[in-house]
Amino acid sequence: EDRKVRFRCDYFPFVEPGVEMAIECLVCGGTGCRLCGNSGWIEVLGAGMTHPRVLERSGIDPREYTSFAFGMGIDRLPMLRYGIDDIRLLYGSDLRFLRQF
Repeated sequence: EDRKVRFRCDYFPFVEPGVEMAIECLVCGGTGCRLCGNSGWIEVLGAGMTHPRVLERSGIDPREYTSFAFGMGIDRLPMLRYGIDDIRLLYGSDLRFLRQF
């Protein structure tokens, strides 16, 4: 099934500049629902160049070194695949829910 994907600038406190990748919500088709926070999009990846202050506080000279930070919301992929609208279900201990997978 075709889905829209977007890649755009975004803010994350530990990177400068930051970017995100989002996928059109599979539950609502982009119209807005509980899963996507009524935005129509699910963020699946955030990334950027590590902010120089983070490097400094880690004992790394930001004039000499740079780094790239990224995080993938891998837990969101099964939510999209199976239409799960509450991320807390993935981390709970309800065997009735978990045994479905």
